[in-house]
Amino acid sequence: MDIFIFIIVAVLSAGLAGAIVYFVQKSKAPKTNTPSISEDEAIRLASEKAQERITKAQSEAQEIRDQAEEYARKTRKEITEQEALMVEREQSFNKRSALLDKRAQDLELEIENNKKVQELLEKNRTKLKTELERISQLTRDEARQQLINEIDEDLKNYKAKKIREVEKEVEAESDEKAKYILVQAMQKISTDYVGETTTATIKLEDEKIKGRIIGKDGRNIRSFEKATGVDLIVDESPTEIGLSSFDPLRREIARVSMLKLISDGRIHPGAIEDEVRKAKNEIATEIKKNGLVLAEEAGWPGIDPELIKLLGKMKYRSSYGQSLMRHTVEVIRIGSAIAAELGADMDLVKRACLLHDIGKVLTHKVEGPHHHISGQIARKFNLPDNLVNAIEAHHLDIEPTSVEAVVVYLADAISGARPGARKDNYESYIKRVEGIEKIAKEVGGDKLEEVYAIHAGREVRVIVKPLATTDDDIVVMAKEIADGIQKTQTYPGTVQVTVIREKRAIEMAS
Repeated sequence: MDIFIFIIVAVLSAGLAGAIVYFVQKSKAPKTNTPSISEDEAIRLASEKAQERITKAQSEAQEIRDQAEEYARKTRKEITEQEALMVEREQSFNKRSALLDKRAQDLELEIENNKKVQELLEKNRTKLKTELERISQLTRDEARQQLINEIDEDLKNYKAKKIREVEKEVEAESDEKAKYILVQAMQKISTDYVGETTTATIKLEDEKIKGRIIGKDGRNIRSFEKATGVDLIVDESPTEIGLSSFDPLRREIARVSMLKLISDGRIHPGAIEDEVRKAKNEIATEIKKNGLVLAEEAGWPGIDPELIKLLGKMKYRSSYGQSLMRHTVEVIRIGSAIAAELGADMDLVKRACLLHDIGKVLTHKVEGPHHHISGQIARKFNLPDNLVNAIEAHHLDIEPTSVEAVVVYLADAISGARPGARKDNYESYIKRVEGIEKIAKEVGGDKLEEVYAIHAGREVRVIVKPLATTDDDIVVMAKEIADGIQKTQTYPGTVQVTVIREKRAIEMAS
């Protein structure tokens, strides 16, 4: 750009100088006949001429400048394109270089892997050579026996694997199958069982009292059923009436009311309502009394009155034919004895034993397992977390977090497993325990160290010799023992088979 300005200035200066010289010389020339021109006029004309030449020079300079700028623009464009091409070529070169480096690394890794494979093949070749040398020294019978042992071991492993697979399939189908079995069983026994556990019978002196119980057009029956919520059955026998209800508390209120009505002899809707109200108050007092007895047994003063009511209702509940109130007292006493021996928290154990089955009072109203309901009740009354856990975990489907929780579980299991507690006599109990231990000994043979039937025959623990068995062996053994017990023994519920293989290393430092 500076060159173009210099050229323009030079052209303008030359033009101006030429014009001035021309006019000066012309003024000095000899005068002719042409009219004379003054010096000022001459200078003016010279200036105009110079201005014209300057304008022309500027125009030419502008053209030269435009041409130069166009040339520079084309040159810059070409340079930019060449630079972009160079950058692109450089990037392509870098990519090819990186690809070559990666291929070199892969090749080196492949070479290293090939070396390892060759080493492994060589090692296996050496091992096979050694094994062949050893086998070549065996007799025919030894080789046959070794082959049989290897096949037997493979079959044992395969059997254990299949047992695990079958157990998984059984677990997946067990819920649906169990529901079907329960429904079929209930259809066969429900009539007799329900009749035994949901009805109460009242003896009558004569048939006349039954007529008064029925009332005119059956109005007394309707009033009684409406007031108590219990079905009154009058057509079973001439000298008997039946009270039917799934709720044992309602059934007891109805029984007490009916006995008082029969004793009084005046049976009408008004008297029925009065006697039912009195019976409810009497039963409520009895419930409170029973609750206080249980609370005193557990050594829990100041217990919430609402809990007292729930505890008192245990007298009118049963489980497996066992009185719930009596079972709770047993669990409290057993749990306190175990806690004393272990040095556990006595108060915590007693209170957990007291409330562990309180959920059974509400199982007909609240959905879920009874021990979960018991835990919910405990939380409702803001009881400590360790107490709630001891209540909920007494069936071990929830992880116990304390020694006291385990004590509650043991106390409940002992009370329920006591011969006779749940319609199981002593002789059958002893026979079942001995039969279970015998089956375990027959299956285990000389591989056993000890066999124990515990939890009143609900579980059998088998301790095997660790050097004579493998982990697969104990899986097969547990399955065979369980099958043997299932085929030959009669027992309530289920029997858990636990096979224990333990290896210890003991050294003495002196």
